[in-house]
Parts: sequence; structure tokens; C-alpha cells
Amino acid sequence: MVTQLLHRKIGSSPLNAITPDIDPVWAFYERRFDNGTSVKVGRNPLPRGLFNEIRYIGTLLPTFRVGNAVYGETLEYLDGAVVRKPFELGSDWKLDVSAFAGGYSIKAQLPGATGISTIDSRNENSFGTQVFLNTPIEGVRVGAFYNNYLGTPSATLPEAQRPNRTTTMMYSAEAVFSKVFARSELTTFKQTKAPNFVDFTSYYVQGGITPTDKITLVTEYSSGTNVVRFAGTPIPDLNLPLNNDLTIGVAYKPNPQVAFKLEGHQVEGYSFDRPVPSIIPPTAPPLVARLAPKSKTYFALASVAFTF
Repeated sequence: MVTQLLHRKIGSSPLNAITPDIDPVWAFYERRFDNGTSVKVGRNPLPRGLFNEIRYIGTLLPTFRVGNAVYGETLEYLDGAVVRKPFELGSDWKLDVSAFAGGYSIKAQLPGATGISTIDSRNENSFGTQVFLNTPIEGVRVGAFYNNYLGTPSATLPEAQRPNRTTTMMYSAEAVFSKVFARSELTTFKQTKAPNFVDFTSYYVQGGITPTDKITLVTEYSSGTNVVRFAGTPIPDLNLPLNNDLTIGVAYKPNPQVAFKLEGHQVEGYSFDRPVPSIIPPTAPPLVARLAPKSKTYFALASVAFTF
């Protein structure tokens, strides 16, 4: 039986209003079998991407928040069941396959036509899979994640108002060697039925070096877009960029249980904790919305992580 409680405050983010003081992000029972198969039942870590299952173990992460454009502050867990099975393919090729079903909550903030919107939705009847292919080159692997879910409420709504199912995908690639590493991930969310239209894409690219066993130098660039639909008007859809976040950082680990990190960020875009101008609506023909000038900020972040 594994249980993990989470307490956090997310700066001045509007997500604080929908984030509980104490959140049981893990509470599951796991059974492992001799053939390598494992079964988890309860509130499980959602098998999604390279970092989702270790995203709160700071000593294992090269930056304070890895790939924030992809992982955000949500999708940490699945209320349901997860089955995982490794497969030997021969010639040092290996597959790691997970299948899951259940439900989860999505909490996010997105820029839109009228400013920042906060999303707090419960999704049920979710099912999906994740597959990682490990290559004969040690440290090199690629993976794909697929998930299809139904937003709520649904059953209590008239049929014409019920949302379509949403599909989300993630694609991952990683190469980790003794002194250098590189990785990248891209995720999408798509649902085409109004008024719950969703068309979201984000990605990050990360690289770094480890000149010694205790020091890691890392840089990361992340970005994404959210398609804004002006429902009930002739105004065409608009691709609204999220933030372009360039990160340069250093981590120092005197031992495996402690990590000190210092990083600098240059952030440019439209998704900030406080609303910034994003879309200029049309006032005369042709009815085409335009992007406002991007906002920009710089900040430094120092953190320390402990495991025990």
C-alpha cells in the first residue's frame, strides 16, 4: 500500500483557489507478479510521459518543474487501475507497456479571448495506454501515450448538450548518457464539439551536461498554442500562443538525497498568473481577430529538494 499527500501553494496563480490544502495524490495497492507484470488499484500515478510518476521527487529532476508547458499542475493521478508489463523483443530491444482505466481531475489555466480561464473538471470513463520502446543503445528510448475520456457532467444533460469524448496524446523521446542528456515531449488535447471545443498543443525540448557526478547544467525551451474559437460569430479561429519559456539552470547534489537548484527564466507570451492583453477583437470588416503584443518577464528561481 502506497500513500502520498501533497501540500503546495502555486505563487499568485488562480489555481490556488481550486487546489486543496492537502491533496492525496497517491493512495494505491500494488501487486507484482513473477513475469514482470504489475497491477495498481486505487489513486495511482498516471503513466504519462517521462516524468509524471516522479514529478514531485525533486532530487530526480534537473529543474524545479520539468516541461511545465506539457505537465502543468495537473494529471498527477488516475482513480482506477493500471496494469504494466515489460516485453523482451530480442537483440536488446524492449517494450514497456501500460494500460489503464478510471477517472481523474484536470486543473489548468489557459489564456483565451477574455483573459485567463481556470479549468477545474472531472473526467470519467477514461481509458488509455502508454508504450515505451527501449533501444539497444543504453539510455535511448521513445514513447507514446494515448488517453480518451468523457468530461462531466454528461449523463444528467440532454443528449444534444452532452460533450464529446476528448482525446489526448503525448509523444516522448529521451537520450541519457553518462555526461550528456537530451529529451523532448509534445502533448495534444482535442475535442471538436461546441461549447466544449478543445484544441491544445504544447511541447518542450531539454538538454544538459553532467560534468561531475554532483553538478548538472541544463537548458530547456517550452512553448504551445491554444486555439480560440469565437462561437456564434463569423470570426475565424485564432491560434493563441502560450508562453515561450527559456530556462537555464544548474543543480548541485552533494549526495543522492539532497539537490540545490538555481535557474533563470525568460518568459514571453500570454499565459501569466495575472491577465495580460492577448486578443484584439475586430471592430470592422474584415472580421479577423489579432494578437496583442506579447508580454515578457524575467525571473530567477532557487530551490532545494530532500528525500528521506
